[in-house]
Amino acid sequence: MKVILVRYGELTLKGANRNDFISKLLQNLKFKIKPYKDDVKFIRDRNSLTLEVTDEKLDKLIFDLQHTFGIYSVSIVKRCEKNLEDIKKAVLEITRELPNSGTFKLEVMRKDKSFEITSSDLKLMLAPIVLKNSNLKVDVHKPNYTLEIIVKSDAVYIFSSKINAIKGLPVGVSGKAISLLSGGIDSPVSSYLTLKRGMQVDFLHFMTPPHTSELALKKIFDLAEKLSPYNLSNFHLYVCNFSMLLQELMHIPEEAYRITIMRRMFVRITDELAKIIKAKVIVTGESLGQVASQTIESINVINEVSELPIIRPLITYDKEEIIAIAKKIKTYNISILPFDDVCSMYAPKKPVTKPKSFVAKKQEDSILWKEMIEWAIKNSIQKYSFKDGVWHEIKNWQESETK
Repeated sequence: MKVILVRYGELTLKGANRNDFISKLLQNLKFKIKPYKDDVKFIRDRNSLTLEVTDEKLDKLIFDLQHTFGIYSVSIVKRCEKNLEDIKKAVLEITRELPNSGTFKLEVMRKDKSFEITSSDLKLMLAPIVLKNSNLKVDVHKPNYTLEIIVKSDAVYIFSSKINAIKGLPVGVSGKAISLLSGGIDSPVSSYLTLKRGMQVDFLHFMTPPHTSELALKKIFDLAEKLSPYNLSNFHLYVCNFSMLLQELMHIPEEAYRITIMRRMFVRITDELAKIIKAKVIVTGESLGQVASQTIESINVINEVSELPIIRPLITYDKEEIIAIAKKIKTYNISILPFDDVCSMYAPKKPVTKPKSFVAKKQEDSILWKEMIEWAIKNSIQKYSFKDGVWHEIKNWQESETK
């Protein structure tokens, strides 16, 4: 069996809510490792989590820990009894595993104050073991290796490396969001960053068959699947057939306002869906000034039709920063597949960059948008869940939601 020490990081600052946050993290983690739970044992304390895992599942568990929001870092540790001889023996074993050149630093944290040897004295006793059994030199400022000893109530934990995880908050502690998933680079990254702050994310995509292809729709399912390891197990993807509303939008008097009005319709439909599924916020992938429809003026005109807050995690990001995250979470290669979404296909040649609210309302007065939205909510939205690596359509989902 291997022993892994998990650090909560930000969760330790949550004061009275700390236990709720940590309990949610453990709930998420236990579900993630459910297929091999018999190979893992949990030991929880106030500031960290210790896991015992079989050698065969070590790599799989490390991967899952690294990709679970709420975890700061993990270490494979040696655990020994709280006596000096056992501690020395464990330090010697780790020393022999380190490279034989470079510099080191010794850190001791005595969380169990009943342990008779102070942190300073323990450092003085253990440092010579490293010096005598290696060619490492001491450097307390910028060492190549840091050997850490933590004296806890149950045992002593010793390790020389930390594996960074994705930090953030456990998914679910901040409620539920609904994210507009377009198929481009930005919206999956925006969804990921929302998950990082502890929100469960459901997705909504607008399609316009037959103008958008089955391959374009497959992109959406693939992107939501890529995000699934970070999400709660019971997230959903909703797909709205926007074709009839799009036909109405083609009749507005000023073509330059087409994208503005389209986005206002997207938000209205999302607002109504959010009420049904009890989502608290709408998430979009907009970045300030990236395209014509992402000016402050456009954002304000779009915001005014929403009853819910609209959060834009990428609002200050440039394209290179967004692409870097997309590559990290492995959505980039899917997002750049050459299948157009509804916005790119029907964008006017010269979209308005500083729309006026009264002009937008005048455009909407020329079409039957209220009736079309009501029809779309009742008849045009399909719901899907992702279970055991397969997408499943949920029939008659609105009936079950309203019961």
